[in-house]
Amino acid sequence: MQVTHIQTDGTLMATELRCTADRPIRFYLDIMDAFEEACIQWHWHPELEFNVILSGQVEYYVEQEHYTLSAGQGIMKNANVLHMVEPAAGSEDAQMFSVIMDPVAIAPPGSAIYQKYIAPLRANRALHCLPLSPEDPWQAEVLRCLQDAYTADQAQEGAYELRVQQLMCRMWQLLAENAGDLTAPPPTAAWEASQERIRRMLLFIEEHYAERVTLDMIAASAHISRSACLNCFRLLLGITPMAYLLDHRLEQAYRLLLTTNLPIAEIAEQCGFPDRSHFGKQFRTKTGLSPAQYRAQRRGAPTKEGEEAP
Repeated sequence: MQVTHIQTDGTLMATELRCTADRPIRFYLDIMDAFEEACIQWHWHPELEFNVILSGQVEYYVEQEHYTLSAGQGIMKNANVLHMVEPAAGSEDAQMFSVIMDPVAIAPPGSAIYQKYIAPLRANRALHCLPLSPEDPWQAEVLRCLQDAYTADQAQEGAYELRVQQLMCRMWQLLAENAGDLTAPPPTAAWEASQERIRRMLLFIEEHYAERVTLDMIAASAHISRSACLNCFRLLLGITPMAYLLDHRLEQAYRLLLTTNLPIAEIAEQCGFPDRSHFGKQFRTKTGLSPAQYRAQRRGAPTKEGEEAP
């Protein structure tokens, strides 16, 4: 399944593409150029996620960490971890597949297997994020399990559900057997406080992006100073608050351009831009297209006369 947008709530939790009781493992093909924002924006979810790069190169951001991943490499992200991904510069063919998994697919929460092999890994700070390299023997086998599970899910031949579960169990066994070799410092009180603050500030931006928003207002929403606000965004998201606000406004604009017939000037106003000219300039800087060109290109329709942004 290919998606083109990650829908999130005010805290950036993904509200779609989630696992369900009857489908605790879900697979997605991610063609980066097909995404509305040309990237997968910041989000998190209660499930674990695994990605394997199929072609090209991507820049992966997980909280304060950054990885450049190439074809054949992969990454694991634990539950409730903020992350985003975009194609690397010059990599127009970047593709990957994603596996979103609720660990109940391995064993039910009350079972001995869950308590012994699943709960400890979910709580392991060293496994909040794990790049996977084909150069490491056990990680190479993890990548093979993920690839074979994805292939089986796409083919859907025979008892493929059992084959997928078998492969994901083997993948989890490899993680459990090698987790002891992974080390990471335990989260500090300051780190946990930063996570709570960033969630408050992201919620404020979600609720007020259409209004005039200043750095002072974003900082005040988490009861912290301007400098603490800047540091929090830098540490966890690697971006400034105002740059994040701009990206969020543009993300809303992408959605409105593709799902409504609203005039571009009205979309600019609804997304918090002071005027159409400023909106057009920011939009072109980000995408290389005017809003009208973007709408026409994505919808496969000619640009209407007079809709070209300055």
